[in-house]
Amino acid sequence: MRRLVFLFLKCNISEDRIFYTSSKHGLDATRTEKDIQPEGRDMKKSIKLFFILTFVFSIGIFYHPSSKTALGGDETKKNPSSTQKADTLIWYKYDEGLAKAKKEKKHVMVAFYTNWCGWCKRMDKNTYADEKVKKVLTGSYVAIKVNAESKEKVEVGGKKITETDLAKEFRVRSFPTTWFLKQSGEKIAPHMGYADAPSFLNVLNFIKDDLYDKMTFEEYLKNQDKNDDKGKK
Repeated sequence: MRRLVFLFLKCNISEDRIFYTSSKHGLDATRTEKDIQPEGRDMKKSIKLFFILTFVFSIGIFYHPSSKTALGGDETKKNPSSTQKADTLIWYKYDEGLAKAKKEKKHVMVAFYTNWCGWCKRMDKNTYADEKVKKVLTGSYVAIKVNAESKEKVEVGGKKITETDLAKEFRVRSFPTTWFLKQSGEKIAPHMGYADAPSFLNVLNFIKDDLYDKMTFEEYLKNQDKNDDKGKK
């Protein structure tokens, strides 16, 4: 680029000298400023246009998609996982979720919440957003959300009831409360209150492997601790 600018300026300087030192009349010291000015303005316009084009050209190089700059770097290396999609957790209405679970033979997780529940929002942000939790939920569960203060109706047992009434049927009195169901809709057990991602992951694995028919959750956790100790050794 420096060489290009130098050559262009050199060329114009030469033309400028020719302009002032030669003419069809030879060297003419008697030429007035009025005689020279029109061509001089053209020369200034050319130089001005050159610098404008040089500036635009420089910007084009700097922002070229394939270029590597100190600021931008190589975008393909900067974001290597930009094309990778994480598991997307989809929430269903109660009746829709039950129908889907029966069809796909999956367990059901029903998250009861309210709009004012801070711990519910915290679970959304921290627990349900965790990649390991999402992977288990999308693979082995149908996730359902129920607003315990909503008058929106869902179909249960052939009749329409509000989500508030549904929460009462599950005897939900505190939030968040998470119920787990079999694919048939039969109740398994609830989880009361907030749970961080690692703790909730234990619950999800315990339910999805049908271990609730073989042992208590406390026994399951003890076995997990033993396996962890063996792994460390």
